[in-house]
Amino acid sequence: MELFGFGPHLMVDGYDADPARLRDAELVRRVLDELPEEMAMTKVLPPFVYRYGPEGEDGVTGVVIIAESHIAIHTFPKKRFLSIDIFSCKAFDMAHVLRKLTEVFQIGRYETYMIHRGKEFPKDPELARQIVLGEREYLQARVG
Repeated sequence: MELFGFGPHLMVDGYDADPARLRDAELVRRVLDELPEEMAMTKVLPPFVYRYGPEGEDGVTGVVIIAESHIAIHTFPKKRFLSIDIFSCKAFDMAHVLRKLTEVFQIGRYETYMIHRGKEFPKDPELARQIVLGEREYLQARVG
């Protein structure tokens, strides 16, 4: 059992993606709506999707808040690029997520970055209680 660590933060930079799909705000909304359930996560709110920029240079930004944190997608159709950010307090199947995103947006190649956030975040409730009590004792000793 892992005692420390808040959770994984996956960042994906997708290149050579299909520009038409990157411009499709409804497609981005659908991905953000379906992905949390596929990852065994809990949607807190429906996805928010925003189209920006003039026609031909427009892109889409979308985010869905999940109980475990968030998923965000930013598309740049003219450059055939998208940026995806998935942060969660629990583990998820990264390979499944990458397959889905690659297929849906027809990504030619991608780079991933994975970091583990909150390395000192205690997942053991008793350990967390001991840390909090220790901090309280420390503060009380300083106050006098």
